[in-house]
Amino acid sequence: MNRGADPVILSKTALAGMGGTFLLMGVLAASYGPLLEHLVRRFDITLPQAGTVFSAHFSGALVGVFALMWAMKRVSGRIAIWAALAALVVGCAGVALAPSWPAFLAAVFVVGLGFGGLDIGLNQLVAHSVGPRRSALINVLNSAYGFGSVAGPILISRLSQDHLTQLYGAAAAVAAVLLPAVAGIRGRLPYVRQPSVRNGEARPRSRSLDALVVIFLVAFIFYVGVETGVGGWMPSHLESVGIRSLDAASITSGFWLALAIGRLLAALIPDRVPPRLVIISGSAVAVIALLVALNGHAAPIAYVVTGLVIAPIFPTALVWLAKLRPGDSRATSWMFPATMIGGGVIPPAIGVAIGWFGIAWAPAVLSAVAAVMLMAFLVAARTGRE
Repeated sequence: MNRGADPVILSKTALAGMGGTFLLMGVLAASYGPLLEHLVRRFDITLPQAGTVFSAHFSGALVGVFALMWAMKRVSGRIAIWAALAALVVGCAGVALAPSWPAFLAAVFVVGLGFGGLDIGLNQLVAHSVGPRRSALINVLNSAYGFGSVAGPILISRLSQDHLTQLYGAAAAVAAVLLPAVAGIRGRLPYVRQPSVRNGEARPRSRSLDALVVIFLVAFIFYVGVETGVGGWMPSHLESVGIRSLDAASITSGFWLALAIGRLLAALIPDRVPPRLVIISGSAVAVIALLVALNGHAAPIAYVVTGLVIAPIFPTALVWLAKLRPGDSRATSWMFPATMIGGGVIPPAIGVAIGWFGIAWAPAVLSAVAAVMLMAFLVAARTGRE
């Protein structure tokens, strides 16, 4: 059964609005790391407590992803994106006005709610839209997110201490301005209810592929844990080795810039190069680079290298899974909740480990997370060939 046969058509205004939305999302997502030290002072809390801001954001984002997965089967893409953007407006306004730490976390949860909905909603709408070069559009949009991630730490380091209210108030205003742009979204996502497999020979294959999806879920969870964990904890680690707060924030922007540029450069990789090779190579180099970051002098370069090599992993892994599960879009759609789980669980767990071992060992903890990601992708490569 096919629902929502109305094709998705995106006007130029809608595409511009989507680009602006991804840019704003990048700014917000990358701001939490440099914000930690300011939150410690503002709310008189410990650094590990401040790290729970990641859980608040990604818990909200996980709810937002599931809410949009449900909504986009039932309403038009325009209405679904309007609702997610409205949550972003309310959440940013709440952060700007939060009088206490619990109120701040609640507002960040609402920001995450809109973030998660927009993440899956915008990507899915572009992927299923009418017109050529949809892959190029998705890459460009995700690059906009990356470049927003570059601006976030710089804005926070320069303005958050005295102007946090104005900063998030401006973010709420920008999200509100973007609301009319999505009026150019027409149509709704196609939804196909696939029949259950009854053939006896097909049942073992289905179970095997389901196991493969679970392996990818684990890999995606730890990938986002690496990306968000490095972006979130590297400022504190860099400051601990004697780098000034402003310089640490600038290096953090360098990490996000490397991530954005790396995704653009990934488009130049020839089709004959297997996706698993790109992913496993990037994961392995990330493990090594993060261990190199234990050396304070080498840490800035090591972190930037990490951003560059992990850049292609998320989009390339989606393509890889789609090739392994042809005709089953549900497999790739479940990767979006996985990214929210990874962002909500892994960085706070990293914070707990850092609390035990000390901030000097942060790169080793991050390298261990990257190693789990690498092992999951290695298992996926082996399982996918069976």
